[in-house]
Amino acid sequence: MGRITRLLVVFVVVLLAALIGILTRPPGLLATFWCANALLLGMMVRWPILIEWPTWIAAGVAYVSADLLTGNTVSMALQLNGANLVGVTVGVFLLHYLKRTPFRLVDSQSLMWMVVVAGFSACATAATAGLMDWIFRDESFADTLVHWGSTEFMAYLLVLPLILSMTIPSSFAEIRSKTTVRAVLAMAVPLLVTAACMPIALSIEGPIALLLPIPALLWCATRISVPSTALVSAVWSVWSLMMADTGRLALGEQGDANVNEAVITSIAVTLVALGPIAVACATQERRAAERELFRAVEYDSLTGVLSRGPFLRQAEERLRHTTQTALPVGLLMLDLDHFKAVNDTYGHMVGDSVLADFGARMTERLSDTDLVGRLGGEEFAVLLAGSSFARATEVAEEIRHAQIHDSARSGHDSTVSVGLAWTDDSTPTLASLMASADAALYEAKHAGRNVVKAQNVSGVVPERITRTA
Repeated sequence: MGRITRLLVVFVVVLLAALIGILTRPPGLLATFWCANALLLGMMVRWPILIEWPTWIAAGVAYVSADLLTGNTVSMALQLNGANLVGVTVGVFLLHYLKRTPFRLVDSQSLMWMVVVAGFSACATAATAGLMDWIFRDESFADTLVHWGSTEFMAYLLVLPLILSMTIPSSFAEIRSKTTVRAVLAMAVPLLVTAACMPIALSIEGPIALLLPIPALLWCATRISVPSTALVSAVWSVWSLMMADTGRLALGEQGDANVNEAVITSIAVTLVALGPIAVACATQERRAAERELFRAVEYDSLTGVLSRGPFLRQAEERLRHTTQTALPVGLLMLDLDHFKAVNDTYGHMVGDSVLADFGARMTERLSDTDLVGRLGGEEFAVLLAGSSFARATEVAEEIRHAQIHDSARSGHDSTVSVGLAWTDDSTPTLASLMASADAALYEAKHAGRNVVKAQNVSGVVPERITRTA
């Protein structure tokens, strides 16, 4: 996206958001939901390329244009929007220069930073506006600080989580891969319960109407992603504000205290929205930790392939499926030749590098349906479920040749011996496959190494045996 396009996007987004805030503002009060500042701050810290003087100018022109289009004077427009830009500037400074950008809402720590920055930005905007009210209109600085600050803080905490947590799919295929029936049902039920709270809230009088959706929102937070939770919370909060302003959501007697009631409503809506987002962030952290723990248990940390136990367990499961569908199956046993000599000659650090490179080399040449694991030391295994003897031999040869050429380029010559077990029409067990592959590997070692030897599970040795390059 070119600079002109970026500036045009910023101008249009800020202009439309400002117009919506002005046109929906109750008579004599601040805007119920002023999201322009939060949108501008979110875009700039999410996409730091926007942090440049032309962007500030485009945003400033958009702010002033919105006020002029709705009948404000130039002087009033400059005062009000000067306060808006001060608040956004404070937020950009805190996140871009003191934290990091692009800033993403991914965990509890980033949520804490977002809340702190939202608070400082809201206070900066409110303090600037209060100072101008006191100087130019002889109005109470404290009243402006409280009223403007509370609505600004609420807007930041409703809008920023959406921008800072959303993910943009790289393709339609990625969306389809994540859209399963189970995933849709897991999202749909809590969302429907939350939606059902809306008409119920309209029939309840008092502040409890704002608190009604909290259990449903917390349920959403444990079942759906952070961006989805932020969206649901924002929709509920904006709907609550709109219903309260029109009198359809009865929060209690307001009398002459409209402004104070607006402040209390803003604070209540902010807290209701923030709770589910905090739970969603904590849930996302827990799931990430579980994935890391699973990977640490299931995968070999050095080579990145499955560890022995998980490989054997998953291989058994694959074989059961292969047996049911009568598909051919092959198993490779691979052993790096003279690996002890590599450790003794070059040291264990180089030996570890050879193992890691070999693991990556195998993974690159296998399909998603193949299974690879490290059995121990320098010995590996590959299960080729649904693969013919020809394909299994081809894979073994590719790995063997790649090991010769790639290791030579790294300056540490290394070869691999491969034992191949296969079957086309029997129902093998993992034990029989491994025994046949192990026997073939033993034969490859005694045939001079750097060779592929094959054996049928029934003990038949094929005539075509591939030897060294």
